[in-house]
Amino acid sequence: VVAIWATPDLPAYQCPPDCGRPPIAEPIESYPRYISKDGAFSVQYPGPGTAYEATLDPDGVSLKFTGGDTGTMEFFGTPADGKTPKQIVDYLISQKFPDATTAYEIPNAMVGYEPGYGVVVDVYPNDARSAFARTRLLIMASVRYDYALVAAALGPYHEFTREFGPGHPSGVNLQLAMDMGKYVNSFRWREPTG
Repeated sequence: VVAIWATPDLPAYQCPPDCGRPPIAEPIESYPRYISKDGAFSVQYPGPGTAYEATLDPDGVSLKFTGGDTGTMEFFGTPADGKTPKQIVDYLISQKFPDATTAYEIPNAMVGYEPGYGVVVDVYPNDARSAFARTRLLIMASVRYDYALVAAALGPYHEFTREFGPGHPSGVNLQLAMDMGKYVNSFRWREPTG
């Protein structure tokens, strides 16, 4: 009885929003860092000698995956204008892929260690001659200082099995998703001045 009484209660965490922060020190940077033209954010991206061809734009990085299943990843920033991460993701999907169908909502999605929203959708090309009958889009966003950071990956659907992927089933079933996490959490917002 004394032991139970003397043991302190563990604090209750609710994730999100109390999902923690990165490790004690700044993460080790092993990839080039892109800084947006306006300086609002930065993100790491795979450099020369990798399976990606990078295109640096004023508002983000576009990456063409030249290995495996192929596909593209994009990391970019945009003013949030008071919108939530879900509203931003829904808007971006409606603009590029209005006929997309939701396959999987990502629980506790984070971009740059900031709670946000993420979803995986299926896109079926209208062109019957398309090489892929089913394409997957993984898109995540977080908002901080009324500025949204967005990460997206688009490629062919490829079911994860023991022979393909990390060795266990996944709701994403997109090869690029296995590589995307290390870049998504390298996002950094510019701290406001004053």
